[in-house]
Amino acid sequence: MGRKAAHRIPAEKKGTATSSVRTDDMWTKNPAIIKKFLDARPEFEQLCTEVEYILKKKVSAAHIETSFLGARAKTLNSFLEKLNRKNYTDPFNQLDDLAGVRIVCLYSSDIPNIIDIIRNEFDIVQEIDKREELEANKFGYIGNHFIVRLGTNYSGTRYDDLRTLRCEIQVRTVVQDAWSIIQHHMVYKKESQVPSNLIRKLNGLAGLFETVDDQFEFIRMQRDIYLDSVRVSKNEPNDFLENELNYDSLVEFMQWRYDEVIEEDEREMVSTLLDALTEIGILKLKDIKIVLEKNEKFIDLATEAYLEICQEEFPEGDRSIWEPIKIPIAISANPEWRSKFPWGSFWINAFIQADKKL
Repeated sequence: MGRKAAHRIPAEKKGTATSSVRTDDMWTKNPAIIKKFLDARPEFEQLCTEVEYILKKKVSAAHIETSFLGARAKTLNSFLEKLNRKNYTDPFNQLDDLAGVRIVCLYSSDIPNIIDIIRNEFDIVQEIDKREELEANKFGYIGNHFIVRLGTNYSGTRYDDLRTLRCEIQVRTVVQDAWSIIQHHMVYKKESQVPSNLIRKLNGLAGLFETVDDQFEFIRMQRDIYLDSVRVSKNEPNDFLENELNYDSLVEFMQWRYDEVIEEDEREMVSTLLDALTEIGILKLKDIKIVLEKNEKFIDLATEAYLEICQEEFPEGDRSIWEPIKIPIAISANPEWRSKFPWGSFWINAFIQADKKL
């Protein structure tokens, strides 16, 4: 028989073992720095909480939609890994990402508004525009990073222990975030390290990502233009009712007819209603008006029956309904279409009573 092959450690486990050895070495050689990190980490966690809270409150007030806004304090393993890799001599003054917050917005035009919020709410230690680094790193992602401290407008015992600490804030779009995730898993950090046959593809991909961001922004702009045209047409009701049926025009119709703002938690009903309207052949807003007028008696009877049932079951309850619900009630005048909506037992019984009275 041949000589037995030496046992080989799989690459990923070998790396883990090496990392573990280095971590053990750090515990042996410099336990003081680990103790200092563990003592300081709760303050960095608190700093993350405060910065995240401030940004969520301000970004929401500015009506900026985000796909992610979250924070994290650096873990011990990540801290030690970075010390081994970078050889910092004074890590607590050299590391700026012991506390970090990431904001991922939907559109590139939102970034300047988020940057204004950051500048107004925090003391800026450093501001980094990753776009400026693309000269040497042509396929890097484009994002904005800030190193901040809590601003002087946040005072009191709650903030005193945190005021000298730094937090990194990263601002990027969904597309930029996708590129960042891909780049994080790449071995290559600079173009000079990339095999020549891949450089063109990587640069082309980076350009494509930027183009996608531009196209999302263009679509958003076109939607805003369309919404403006629909809203202007309300000045002439006949023109307004000629608009095609889609999600945006349906929201405008509901607000126009019932003088109610459609809240965020009511948007799911709008989507369900749109699917039903489309399925029964409604193509324009004027067709909704026809359905409402055709089934006006059924709407009144069903609504009256529903409120009576509510009064019997909950005498102290609110005797009112959400006015736009009259549209799905009108559709439900046809028993075959009632299952298109998630009606509860009260409404089902109300419809049965209305059917008997017609």
